[in-house]
Amino acid sequence: MRKPTIHDVAARAGVSKSTVSLALQNSPLVRTAKRTAVQQAISDLGYVYNAAAAGLRTKTAPLPLPATSGAIALVTDLADPDSAAFAAALQKAAMAHGLALNILPQGAPYKGRRITTLPDDPAHNLTLTALHPRAFARVQDGLVAGQATRHLLGLGAASVAFVGGDLEAEADALRIRGYMKRMTKAELTPLHLPRGDDYAFGRQAADTLRAQHPSCTAALCINDQVALGMMDALAAAGIAIGDGFRVVGWGDTVAAQRAGLTSIRPAWAALANACLTWAILGGTQNLEVAPTLVRRASSMGGA
Repeated sequence: MRKPTIHDVAARAGVSKSTVSLALQNSPLVRTAKRTAVQQAISDLGYVYNAAAAGLRTKTAPLPLPATSGAIALVTDLADPDSAAFAAALQKAAMAHGLALNILPQGAPYKGRRITTLPDDPAHNLTLTALHPRAFARVQDGLVAGQATRHLLGLGAASVAFVGGDLEAEADALRIRGYMKRMTKAELTPLHLPRGDDYAFGRQAADTLRAQHPSCTAALCINDQVALGMMDALAAAGIAIGDGFRVVGWGDTVAAQRAGLTSIRPAWAALANACLTWAILGGTQNLEVAPTLVRRASSMGGA
């Protein structure tokens, strides 16, 4: 009598072969319902899992994906620090699950969250291609922007500006609106210096605030580059960072950490796992992932 195979288990459980493989490895990517179905199928069929052999295989080749798998493109500019950081986290998460990762350039011929069939080509059998993180999880940027604004106001800032970003850009708008909501709740008038997103803009914004809005003593910036530009311009003007003027960035880059910049750290690992869960298992859940405000001297004082 023929011994049952992993393909038989997958057919009985109504899942893909890769889901069975992940379940056998106790991967957190497998949902409870599917894990239960796999375990029941194994029991019904009398399938025996050779963990030792599987371990040898995974040392030489990634875990195979099913014929129809999550093939979706990272359609974003990898020169953008956020996208590059997400790609790095996704690569790490994929490797942890024995998967190869292929990142396509902006403009690749894949659309939205559509699951596509990989070409019948061995070169693609072990490839997972992934989309931008916001397709897989709701990033709570608005909530954290509000928390950062409250942090600055709680330290005694008379007024807080939001520096950089554009309300017409979805990701920026979440942050800006979160800031505005907190300012309105504090019965203060929001002050937004829009559209810039680089170091030079940060320097210019610092000069603008000093000249045109002298009562403003704190800023939440669209990214760390803008925040670092502000810090340098303020320091050049003899203003004590974190005492005379408080600054918060976004991204928690290495440069921010070295400069003592308070910054908002994205949850890249959680986003990467949300991406893999959706792509491999066909998940439809909209996870909520919250960044973290990391407090340093640029807002707390003593910078």
